[in-house]
Amino acid sequence: MGIFITVEGPNGVGKSTFIKRLEEMLSSKYMVFLTREPSNSNFGNYVKKNEDLLEGETYAYLIAADRCYHLKNFIEPELDKGKIVISDRYIESSLVLQEYDGVKTEDIWRLNCNFMVPDLSIILLGEEEILKCRLLERDELTRFEKKMTRRDEIERYIKAAEFLKAKGFNVVTFYNNTELDLRNSLNYVKKFIINVERKKQNG
Repeated sequence: MGIFITVEGPNGVGKSTFIKRLEEMLSSKYMVFLTREPSNSNFGNYVKKNEDLLEGETYAYLIAADRCYHLKNFIEPELDKGKIVISDRYIESSLVLQEYDGVKTEDIWRLNCNFMVPDLSIILLGEEEILKCRLLERDELTRFEKKMTRRDEIERYIKAAEFLKAKGFNVVTFYNNTELDLRNSLNYVKKFIINVERKKQNG
């Protein structure tokens, strides 16, 4: 069985760079599979393409349906091959984006409570001004990027982290403002994977 890692955080926090660097660091020794949500399937791409038109419970149900498909057809098969699966977004973002969209936390959790718990749930955080500057460099913004403030997003991810910790998730939060922050975070993940390997060998 492989290792399932999710990477989350506010828009502009540097998830894509973090995941790329993480893959580069791990791929010399491990088999790594990168994926994302909404999934790279016909259904997932439909959900992503129509994000601006889908709101509230409708969007929450579609995301949950795609997550179920994502697990069964992407994540679980790769884990069975012994790979490290890294997903860009997972349940964490549902607790942030869909709650902002008016769905109650308990309803979001009801839709997601039976899904696989990641071995490691990473939530990246950053300074509000840095996130704003990064988003200014983008050609197009999503509905959530336009409507939510970066402060609101940061606070909601901190809240989601605490909620999931209480539900038994292994959540870690890293600040991702500087290159030093990034290197320290990557080293933490590397040590985590080594420890998981040791436990498997001994158990």
